[in-house]
Amino acid sequence: DVEASQRRPIVADRTKMTKEEKKALKAENRARSDAEWQKQQHAMKTGDDRNMPAQHAGPIRRFARDYLDARPCLGVGFMPLAVVLVLSMFLQSISETLFVWLVSSVYVLFALMLLDSWWAVRNAKILIEHKFGEGRVPARFTWQMISRTFYIPRWRMPKPMVKFGHYPAGGSPADLKEARKARRSRGK
Repeated sequence: DVEASQRRPIVADRTKMTKEEKKALKAENRARSDAEWQKQQHAMKTGDDRNMPAQHAGPIRRFARDYLDARPCLGVGFMPLAVVLVLSMFLQSISETLFVWLVSSVYVLFALMLLDSWWAVRNAKILIEHKFGEGRVPARFTWQMISRTFYIPRWRMPKPMVKFGHYPAGGSPADLKEARKARRSRGK
């Protein structure tokens, strides 16, 4: 694979190199690494699967990202909720009772966000099995997608390629009903 060999840093017998040669080799490796990183960052902004990092590439992960980006998720409120939690620490000196209630409410909301994110990822897995076939869910998929639901859409990487409410082909609520029905008929 020519492309893979171009990505690998050049390794030479460093014991036989002069200081200048080592410095030049290091600079060349750094330049190659920087160029690869820039290419991957551009791909993550534009949705180019060919240059995307391996952990984000492929039609299955793209479908799951598009499904989660189109779906409403409670987890997007996590960042603002974290700010509220930090600001609530100043309330502790004013009113301990109010502080306790506020922190307890934040924990309950966080638990609801986590549950909603888990449910969304579970639905994405059901749709993937229905659309792409059983056993096609990639490794480390669950936590990658759960963490995606906790980011505000404009902060997500790879950038969302669908608008809110515009589900990908095979990912609409009607498709989810059909996938669940097919799953029940298989006995899962």
